[in-house]
Amino acid sequence: MALIWWALTNVFGVPEYIFPSLSSVAAALWDALLSGRLLDDTRISIIRLLLGAVVGIVSGIALGFLVGLSRTARIAVEPLINAFSGIAGIAWIPLALAWFGTGLAMSTFVIWNGMFFVVFANTILGVSRVPQTYAQAIFTLGGDRREVLRSVILPGALPDILTGVRVGLAFAWRSLIAAELMGSPMGLGQWVNEAATYQRTDRILAGCLTIAVLGVLLEALMVSWIARRTVVRWGTVAVAEERKAR
Repeated sequence: MALIWWALTNVFGVPEYIFPSLSSVAAALWDALLSGRLLDDTRISIIRLLLGAVVGIVSGIALGFLVGLSRTARIAVEPLINAFSGIAGIAWIPLALAWFGTGLAMSTFVIWNGMFFVVFANTILGVSRVPQTYAQAIFTLGGDRREVLRSVILPGALPDILTGVRVGLAFAWRSLIAAELMGSPMGLGQWVNEAATYQRTDRILAGCLTIAVLGVLLEALMVSWIARRTVVRWGTVAVAEERKAR
């Protein structure tokens, strides 16, 4: 990738204002770091993401469990899930701006919307696919419904839940950047928007690279870390892969 970038600017002579060189982008990043603007915008964007993600994950998992445990409820909400899942997260931004303005409530709603339906749908899927024979075995051994939820349904559904969190986090991150582009006072999206206003393609690419790197790091810290300490350690990841192969 870096070689292609170098070739575009040094061999094919693409003008700097169209596609800046690696050194120009690195210089723009360094200047933003020295001024403190990049760190401030990054901090603000991450705080917004974490707040909205927590609300989206908690509400999606809680409601997903309630619906997933009832076949009637699953059938009833399936059309609703399909309808709302088909609406891109950024499509809600104009309405969110009208409802909440450009403050924290707007970004929280946009992030929640980006995460909730994916986590909700995957939680329902995970809960519904746990074999009932496992629950019956717990009841036979004298366990109650709480023990079934804790020892059977949660571990069995967790691979699908984490898949929903991983996908939802990517959706939420993109939706947040789009919301910041359209109206938030600060954040990485607004930094890119200001660079576009002054036609600073070096800053635009620097911002895009920062957004991409942070997206990878957030996924690794929030999802992969949990997966390694739960589904991988418990061995349920192998069960989930076998279940998908069927």
